[in-house]
Amino acid sequence: MLLFSHRNLFAIREMKCGLFLYAESDSTKAEQLKDHLQGKLQWMADLKNVRDILAEDQKLKVELLRSDCVVLIGSPQASSLIHDKRTEIEDGFETFDGKLIHKEFTENKDLLKRLIIVFFTKRTKNDWIPADFDERRIFDLEGEKIREGNPILDHLLYRMKQIVFRDE
Repeated sequence: MLLFSHRNLFAIREMKCGLFLYAESDSTKAEQLKDHLQGKLQWMADLKNVRDILAEDQKLKVELLRSDCVVLIGSPQASSLIHDKRTEIEDGFETFDGKLIHKEFTENKDLLKRLIIVFFTKRTKNDWIPADFDERRIFDLEGEKIREGNPILDHLLYRMKQIVFRDE
């Protein structure tokens, strides 16, 4: 027999969800960041990527719309896919849907409020950033190590918590 305390049931019911979107070329750093942040958030939020969604037989659009926070890894490849509204396919699976990302973040203002953009490379004028996007939710991690004590990561975590728990 499995017993749950009231606190555990509350935690299970209130589990928040964060979604990481990134092009395959950014997967190594993006996964390091996701793992670091998941370690910090622990039971407060479950962070997923597109491969996690595919493994659960879920649809990206549904998960995107229901996510409490979305972290988009900005890069030349991701920006190109979004600008051109193209899809990236790896091993026969859609791993990055530029058309969906462009459509949802330009048409859905509620979803836009849940977006954070992280750059591991130097930002350029060609990088895709939605119109009227809050610059305080863009994080530059170029040359930064993903490790304990990094003030940029601490600030990113703070912003994520604000969005996930609607404290903004």
